[in-house]
Amino acid sequence: MKIKRVLVFIIFSIFLAATITIIIIAPSKYVVPVIMYHNIDENVSSSLSVSPKSFRRQMQFLKNFGYNVISLEELISYIRDRKPLKARTIAITLDDGFKNNYMNAYPVLKEYNLPATIFVIVNNIGKEGFLNWNELQEMSLNNIAIGSHTLNHAYLTSLDLETLNNEVAISKKMLEEKIGKKVNLISYPLGGFNERVRGVVRKAGYLGACATNPGKRYPNNDIYALKRIRISKTSDNLFVFWIETSGFYTWIKEHRDED
Repeated sequence: MKIKRVLVFIIFSIFLAATITIIIIAPSKYVVPVIMYHNIDENVSSSLSVSPKSFRRQMQFLKNFGYNVISLEELISYIRDRKPLKARTIAITLDDGFKNNYMNAYPVLKEYNLPATIFVIVNNIGKEGFLNWNELQEMSLNNIAIGSHTLNHAYLTSLDLETLNNEVAISKKMLEEKIGKKVNLISYPLGGFNERVRGVVRKAGYLGACATNPGKRYPNNDIYALKRIRISKTSDNLFVFWIETSGFYTWIKEHRDED
């Protein structure tokens, strides 16, 4: 009986210590999840594709479990002004501007009243398999922000200054003229950026920029290098999706990749 009480005490002590550790350490490891999609289609061979069925289940998961889904621009505003965010805050992004975003993602986002940002490659607009201007204009009126993914999806750090300026600034100008709204956000193609690229992006008038996973040497509140979580086929499992949207997955991934 005495041994049993000792074991219970030991287990309780371990549990209490773990709980206190989580309470103390967890807030410093938390990063508001910015999830990133590409294709929403049935292409089973592509790691960048998520099926329409899985996308719907994931959006329903966010809605059912009370996630605070906000626009990317709102998130940037909160970070910039150092305002406190609600628990389970998250932002949704889609890269490249594929036609299936309009066909398969937009109706679900609209149904659940979830804001999102679509980053489009401007010189691909209207080409086969990509969004056209009418679709972009419609979505921009229905809770979907349109951002730049540059003119040609070029790797920005490798460009000369003139070409870099064109990719960043002209893509913004073209989108604004066609859509009739300010374009405040850009996503770095392939996640590539450096201090020169950041400077050009800021000078062009963008309020924020998305990277992919720039690593732990970059702060979690850098609005010109926002860390994102790529959603892929592994996220078909809602337990995996829950981990990815927990706010701690970025920290887990950065330390896992380091090892």
